Amino acid sequence: MLSSHTLASSIISRHNTPNAVLDGTELSMLKDFCTDPSKKDAILTEHDMMDGPGQRPGHKAAREKGSLAGMVIARYGTGEHTMTEGEVEELRAWFGRGGDREALAKE
Repeated sequence: MLSSHTLASSIISRHNTPNAVLDGTELSMLKDFCTDPSKKDAILTEHDMMDGPGQRPGHKAAREKGSLAGMVIARYGTGEHTMTEGEVEELRAWFGRGGDREALAKE
């Protein structure tokens, strides 16, 4: 999903199924990011996922917090990006249509 840049379509197509990619908490964080990617650092700081100096982007999110959304956010805009701008736009549109509401309501 990450190397083939199919994460966004997988999140959308598997939403509200037993094979959902993200839970409501992760979806909420990703929604905040997709709404305004310029707030990347603030979102990572809020969730205590900001990497330390010299750490690979997404290290703290993935290794310490177990957060796929955090890792994807941390790597966005770096040489190791795992989600393209097109995927962010696809998710922004999906969130805008309320695609995530049912999962967020369950959390």
